[in-house]
Amino acid sequence: MKKASTTIKSKGSLDRRSFIKAGSLLGLGSIFLTKQLLALAPEGPVVAGDCLPTTDDILGPYYLAGAPNTTMVAAVDEPGERLFISGTVLSNDCLTPIPGALVEIWQANDAAVYSTANTFELRGVMNADANGHYAFETIMPGPYLNGAQYRPRHIHYKVSKPGYPTLVTQHYFEGDEYIAADPWASQPDAAERIIPLNPIGGGQREGVFDIVLDGFVGIKPNRYGDDGYLMPTYPNPSAEQTSIHFNVFRKAAVKVVITDTDGREVVSLVDRNMDQGRFTTQWNGKDANGSPIAAGTYLATLFMDGKVILSQRVVRH
Repeated sequence: MKKASTTIKSKGSLDRRSFIKAGSLLGLGSIFLTKQLLALAPEGPVVAGDCLPTTDDILGPYYLAGAPNTTMVAAVDEPGERLFISGTVLSNDCLTPIPGALVEIWQANDAAVYSTANTFELRGVMNADANGHYAFETIMPGPYLNGAQYRPRHIHYKVSKPGYPTLVTQHYFEGDEYIAADPWASQPDAAERIIPLNPIGGGQREGVFDIVLDGFVGIKPNRYGDDGYLMPTYPNPSAEQTSIHFNVFRKAAVKVVITDTDGREVVSLVDRNMDQGRFTTQWNGKDANGSPIAAGTYLATLFMDGKVILSQRVVRH
C-alpha cells in the first residue's frame, strides 16, 4: 500500500481536539470523530501505484487487551508533541472500505516508557466508520534503547474484522534517525509504514496511515510465528561486535547459540528462562574460551524449550 500523500485540510488544532473530545465524552467513539474530522479530507482514499496489504510487525511485550473505546489515545495533559493520526481501513483492492474494523492502538510515552497499568495510559480502541475511516489524537512516542541501539519512534496497531485475518503492525515516522539501523523498521516491507508528518500549527503535527487488510482468512501467515523470532544480525559482515536481536513471544527456556556451518557450537550467548519480550545480545567474534575465531560464515540460532526457532547467517571478516 502506498503512503497517502494528501493530508487533512486544516481548520486548526482546536477544531480537531473539539471533535475528538466530543466523540469521547458522548461515547460515540471514532464514528463521530471521523464523520467530522475526516470530512475535511478529499473524498475517498488516496490510491497510487500497486496495491499491497499492509505488512505485519511484531506484537511486542506491551500489548494489553481491554483498552477503553476512545479516540483520545493521549490525554490532553499528556507531555509531548501532539499528533493527529487518521486513515482508512481498506480491503486488498485498496478501494473498498472496511466499515466497523476494530483498531487498537498502544505506544510509549514521550520519555519512551510503556505503561502496563490497568488505567491504560496511551492506549485506545476505536471502530472505523461506515467509510472505513478512523482517527485519533495522541503524542509523539519517544525512542527507547534496545540493547546497544535505539528503536525508532513507533505506534502499535492491532486491526481486526470478522472475515479478515487480524493484522498486528507498527508505523514509523519519516526522518527518524534510528530507522536505518533498526532491524525491524529497516526491513524492505516496512518502507510503506514510514509515514510523513505535516505541521498544523501550535507545535502539533498530523499524519495519514491507511491500512489494507489481506482479505483472505488463513492465507497470510504470521511471519514471526507463535514462539519467537530472530532478526538478521547487524552489522553483517563484521570484524567487530555483532548485535543479535530476538523476540520471545511466550515464557520459555531460551538459548542463542553461535555455530559453524557444520553445526558445531562455537559459543552460547544466551541460556536461561525468559519472559515475553524483545531482546538483544552481542557476539564479539570469540569462542567459548575467549579466543578469536577464524574469518568465515557462522550461524546464530534461537532455541526455545529445545526447539529450533530460526537461524541467521553471520559473516566474520
